[in-house]
Amino acid sequence: MSASENDTNSLGFLPNLCSLKAILRVAVAAEVLAMVLALAAAAETYQASLMKLLMTSLFVQWVVISSTMSICLYNKFAKHKETMQIVVVSAGIVAFFTIFASMLTIMADSYNKVGEVFYWDTPFILRNLFISLVITALALRYFYVQHQRDAHVVADTDAKYDALQSRMRPHFLFNSLNSIAMLVHQDPQQAEDAILDLADIFRTTLDRRNRIPLREELDVTLRYLRMEGLRLGKRRLNVVWDMDRNTLPFDMEIPPLLLQPLAENAIYHGIQPREEGGTLGISLYDAGERLDIVITNPVPPEGTNTHQKGNHIAQENLKNRLKLAYGSRANLQIKRSRHQYRVSFSIPKE
Repeated sequence: MSASENDTNSLGFLPNLCSLKAILRVAVAAEVLAMVLALAAAAETYQASLMKLLMTSLFVQWVVISSTMSICLYNKFAKHKETMQIVVVSAGIVAFFTIFASMLTIMADSYNKVGEVFYWDTPFILRNLFISLVITALALRYFYVQHQRDAHVVADTDAKYDALQSRMRPHFLFNSLNSIAMLVHQDPQQAEDAILDLADIFRTTLDRRNRIPLREELDVTLRYLRMEGLRLGKRRLNVVWDMDRNTLPFDMEIPPLLLQPLAENAIYHGIQPREEGGTLGISLYDAGERLDIVITNPVPPEGTNTHQKGNHIAQENLKNRLKLAYGSRANLQIKRSRHQYRVSFSIPKE
């Protein structure tokens, strides 16, 4: 199934409830719940216990299957899939079918009791409604946490795939290896250092950790900049670092590949297109409870092919990763003036 198809069939953080596999899973879970509820209500005889299980099973299955199919139908017509809207609509659907099934049960029970006065068993309805809403809340919470975890995995995988893909660009590899080859005879020690830098860049890209210390992110960024420095030369690539090594939280855990792709973006889209090159500014500030990072680079001349589409994709990727990792506690700002492009983001210390 393609990504677009999956997005169409899923409702926000809920899984695809329209598939036969999902319906069968829901039916099995509903039957387990019915058995638990039936066992909780002890009966005097074996026959009474079986009848209790049968009636409870019919009640739970009717509510669960009807609610699942209704949410599935709602998914096909819903235009907006905000989290709170999903929660309210799902809870409302479950509440409706629970109350309706409870009323039918009361009416069927009173029909069998000829001669007795009919009355609505309000405690019975409220009890069923309470149980349904509690189970619904637990299920929605589970689906939300699962969706967030999967989104984290997808975002980190996409970021590492993009980074690996950029490393595997023929131009990058060719230029890096060509620079190393030239250094083998001129400066063997520098050539060896360049090989180690290139190996560490690939190693970080393939790292499976979800968080790494800030010092490791700075280290791989520095190694990448050294490789680009060999290619562009000191005249075209001037890197200016602005950070206080005495106060910076080097042990702070952050998602990998936050800083290095921004530096790569700045070089690829801002400095490389300029014949005279330019200055890449990297600033890190310890702002008490937060860490502020700023990347600046010159704006290329008008009419230069700077691959703006790829630039926007990389920035959108970073925005999504910050949102998944920190929620509303992180912020990303992108500003462009006449001569400078500035990307900054702030993340909380954890």
